[in-house]
Amino acid sequence: MNKKKYSDKEITIFDGVINLIKEGNNLYTIKVADIAKISDVGKGTIYDYFESKEQAISKALMYYMDKEMEISYNRIMGKESFRDKYYEILFIIKDSYRSNMFIINTILSSAGFKDFYKHLADEGCNTSYFFEDINNTIKHLLEIGKKDGIVKTDEEDYYLLMAVRGAISTFSHYIGKKEHYRSIDIEEAMDTSYKILLKSLK
Repeated sequence: MNKKKYSDKEITIFDGVINLIKEGNNLYTIKVADIAKISDVGKGTIYDYFESKEQAISKALMYYMDKEMEISYNRIMGKESFRDKYYEILFIIKDSYRSNMFIINTILSSAGFKDFYKHLADEGCNTSYFFEDINNTIKHLLEIGKKDGIVKTDEEDYYLLMAVRGAISTFSHYIGKKEHYRSIDIEEAMDTSYKILLKSLK
């Protein structure tokens, strides 16, 4: 995980950006004045720490995702069995949507965060370590699955990794499009995702 240190003022601004997103504001239409107001700082203060609105938003998202990644990792590691760890992943996705941060998942799963603000790549701001952390978490899950006798297939590691990602994506799709599945509740969607995973690991 990224352990870059930020000043208290930067974190205050990051929190302001995240609160704007949680309130339902579109990433592309947030203004510097909006960030300054919710962060209770002057507009000039924003430019004291960031070259642009885009840089402030980008770094705020990366700061938030780093924190959430650590929290999520600890939640998953706190579970013992393969099933409990997998369901905890689904609960994390549900919580993310409930807090109105599902947009971050959308950014990461579609165009990619680096494409969102490409100029940050030159400053060393990239999301490669996020994906590495996610893959390591999935690998840990699979190791527990083998230990629990759930992973029985002799397929290659790539297949196993994609099997988990694919099963998780079915639940993510449900969470993002619940209006199209009104007859399906959260519990059934979770159980279906888990059933799909189990079948792919036999």
